[in-house]
Amino acid sequence: MPIEESYREQALGKVQRLGKVLEEELQNLLKEVEEEDLDFGVSASLSGGLLSSLWKECVEDNNYMEVSFVEVMEHHDGAYLKATFRNSTQNYTAERYVSVRSSGRVEISYAFFVERDGVVGRVEREPDGGFKVFLKAK
Repeated sequence: MPIEESYREQALGKVQRLGKVLEEELQNLLKEVEEEDLDFGVSASLSGGLLSSLWKECVEDNNYMEVSFVEVMEHHDGAYLKATFRNSTQNYTAERYVSVRSSGRVEISYAFFVERDGVVGRVEREPDGGFKVFLKAK
């Protein structure tokens, strides 16, 4: 059964909403960074209540994502199934990484990418509730 287009558009709208907020935050960070440093990449941190609630709604609780990668890997302790799910618009991409071990252990992580003016920012949530950012020239 195909996904309803309205459901897909709603999910992508969430990605757009978070992307615009993150783009502003990253623009503020870029004002403090030397352009040559972006060739090697720059790490920074973000925090904020609005960003945390948007992240939860727009990335972690966003149910519609397309499968972009699947791999089965054999390890000494059993097989692993790895899958990447993605929501992507022109400048913003939300990704969910799922790893399932043969023991039944499931690991899920998330990343959000913002691309603007030749710079790509990767944002991940920290366990303490803050966010780590990695900025690099494309």
